[in-house]
Amino acid sequence: MDPVDADGSAVVAAVGGVTRSAGAGPPATVAVLGVTGRLGPAVARALAGGWAVRGLSRRAPSPAEGVPAAVALTVGSRQDVDALVPLLDGAVAVVDLLAFDADDARALLAALARCARPPAHLVMASSIAELGGEPDGRGKRAARDLYAAGHRGTFHALVLPRLVAPVDPGLRELPYLLSARSTGRALVAGAGAARQTIAPVEGVAAAVRALVGDPARIPPGPILVGPPAPVTVHAAVRALLDGAGIDAPIARHPDPRWRGPHGDGAEVMDASRLQRAFPELVWPDPLAAHRALGAWLAAQPAPSRRPLPVVAPSQRQYRGSQSVDVHDLRARPSLDAPVPALAALAAWITPAFYLDVGRPCNAACVYCSVPPHGDTEGFTPLERFVEVVKAGRAAGCARGILIGGEPTIYPDLWRVLEMLGDAGFAPDHVVMTNGLRFADPDFVRRLVAAGVGTAHLSVDTADEATYDRLGRTRGQFPRQRAGLRNALAHPSLRVYVYTVVTRWNAPTLAAHLSDLAAQCAALDRPPPPVVLAFAKPQGDALAHADELLLAPAERAALARSLVAHGRSLGLEVGLRNLQPCLAPELAARVVDLYLEDVSVDLRTRRRVPYAHDAEYLARVEGCALCPHRDGCGGVYRGEIARGEGASFGWRGSIVA
Repeated sequence: MDPVDADGSAVVAAVGGVTRSAGAGPPATVAVLGVTGRLGPAVARALAGGWAVRGLSRRAPSPAEGVPAAVALTVGSRQDVDALVPLLDGAVAVVDLLAFDADDARALLAALARCARPPAHLVMASSIAELGGEPDGRGKRAARDLYAAGHRGTFHALVLPRLVAPVDPGLRELPYLLSARSTGRALVAGAGAARQTIAPVEGVAAAVRALVGDPARIPPGPILVGPPAPVTVHAAVRALLDGAGIDAPIARHPDPRWRGPHGDGAEVMDASRLQRAFPELVWPDPLAAHRALGAWLAAQPAPSRRPLPVVAPSQRQYRGSQSVDVHDLRARPSLDAPVPALAALAAWITPAFYLDVGRPCNAACVYCSVPPHGDTEGFTPLERFVEVVKAGRAAGCARGILIGGEPTIYPDLWRVLEMLGDAGFAPDHVVMTNGLRFADPDFVRRLVAAGVGTAHLSVDTADEATYDRLGRTRGQFPRQRAGLRNALAHPSLRVYVYTVVTRWNAPTLAAHLSDLAAQCAALDRPPPPVVLAFAKPQGDALAHADELLLAPAERAALARSLVAHGRSLGLEVGLRNLQPCLAPELAARVVDLYLEDVSVDLRTRRRVPYAHDAEYLARVEGCALCPHRDGCGGVYRGEIARGEGASFGWRGSIVA
């Protein structure tokens, strides 16, 4: 049956470049299983131009997907036979985009058997995976075989290659953007030279429309569908990054087992049979489609959940470093009058060496400078700490500092603390934590009993909505609040609060300090020192720099305001990642000036220059004049690249 206008008048239905006169009568109906997602909206749009479309989806479409309003949508399961019957009955064709296995096919065949007027034409979307015998492909192949044997009308199976759509709710290509933002390189499997057939969904939808309009043009059975020319993975990813506005090189992923969104193998399909049957089909440019997708991905807000991992957890391996970082007190401090509370804090955490338990974390903070999803490192093997502890002892350290990731989730946490005791260290170690596990008071008590004397608690706000936004998670805020209370309430645990300052939480920080002072008053204990650490332009913070980072002058003004507010509450505020030249009168508050950070080579156990400063910091004009130049590493290269270098440098004056 040919499509006609809703008012019953004849229309001309365009199929590719072919037109056919339609007969009089109500519009013909096509049922589409799967009208949301990547391919479904394009198919719905293509068919809605000439047919009445009934659609099935597991969810309502988002506005960005562009499902036509004229589609009669049913939200439900494709295996619900009772729901399928009214969707199918009276339709001239059914397009099944949700046939993933034999059970799906059996449900549709059962529904067709119950229809008074079943569709005469069945079109199924299969996958190139079925040609290679992959697990996903075996399910589609089983569904295809059932349809071929059980459908009483015409059946076509569209064997599709990789698809690209301007909007993809599945965020399949997001790992490329995440790796580019967090590591400075878009990581691909292999060399990226593999040639693949990648089909824009609008082209696939045009092929579906052509086939529904004239199913006799090509014999029943499987049909390879795709554009005539393949593209390389490198070209596809480059177009994606260009669309996202990300200028990053494309590099081989360090884990040879990682496959990523495109894999590392050639996937070229010969779709010339379809093109001969429908020579009027014109395919959109796959690279233009990738650029459109990149632009859409870049415009999405920061994920409200943990970002998709660049590397599957099962594929993460620990790679490690050849050195260990050490905190020590500065031998020749540049401060004439140190703040007593900050000098005491520095003594709590020095001389100490870092025990990095690895990248895994139970949070996903948007400002993370070492994003756990941005590389292949997993938990540090326990045996690795043997040499780390020896290096810390050789460096003259008195304690260890457990960091990550999140050290409190490390599977061998208690054994590491035992190793420190076995090596002769006194039980006075430091744990740098987000405090989520501190919600269990028994955990806090056990941690102190195992040798932890100081807790560095990363707490960024007292406002739940801001916490959720920064942490890209929900439901964790009450746990952190409970963890903070339990830490403050423990009589033998020294506590300081470490707050990363961003544009998002800056408006909440005065209330954050007030809340902390009130909690301590209720517990009848003095407030702990608070270190306000301005977010560093590294990792995720650099990826979201325009949204997160305060300008240098804004940092200085905020620091002045919050230091004054803290003093009014009886609370001492220290500062990190705020160069003294930005607010010279606050130099005594800059915790960096109390500490000397170095690295220790694990093989020679000798001190070497601090690796972080060499990699991330640079001097600018005016640094040579600064009285604090030995304690300040300079300016982050990321800030210089953002054109902010001129804001730094000692000018010999103090701004009141």
